[in-house]
Amino acid sequence: MFQTEALIDTSILPSDIMLLRDVKFFDFVRKEAGDAAVELFEIQSINCVKSLLMTADVYCIMNLKSKALDCFKNKHGFMLDDDTFIIKIGIKGNVDYLIDLLKQKCTADAKLTKSSKRNQSSPPLDRTINISSTTTESTMSVLSSNSSNVVTSKKSDIIDISHSLDDDFSLQVDPLTVKASVTITPKTNTAATSTN
Repeated sequence: MFQTEALIDTSILPSDIMLLRDVKFFDFVRKEAGDAAVELFEIQSINCVKSLLMTADVYCIMNLKSKALDCFKNKHGFMLDDDTFIIKIGIKGNVDYLIDLLKQKCTADAKLTKSSKRNQSSPPLDRTINISSTTTESTMSVLSSNSSNVVTSKKSDIIDISHSLDDDFSLQVDPLTVKASVTITPKTNTAATSTN
């Protein structure tokens, strides 16, 4: 089956799509999904993106038995032998695409907002690591605003420092390869890793 994700391009959406209501929303729907989609939404008072995405089944109207809906159902659907109506497949395809497009846009916006908030709330990391090495031993200084720890080790050792200040801090150095891994985890649970 064809993957509709290949067709979804949220860049076609207006930047203010989440703010569109009533006439402006219906104009957008008309442009992207057609007049039948507008009628389907209008008859159900779906007048903005939020109400559309919160509607569990936009086609349930086809299952309602009401003379007031007969004109709509005859125009945009088919009556089956069991006296139930189904919406025309082209209308359904356009509406489903529009809903998928809007869901993807909302998901992308939510991720962007979450990432932006996380970046704004992360304090700057003010930590310095100095590593020096000779052929027989490795010396390392872990400097912070509150203290300094120095560890000296023979080449065959692996140094593992767990240091607790205001943050959770760990450093592991392999003197054989003279590589250090640093993990700094501030109280906001943001982690940074550095390798020399």
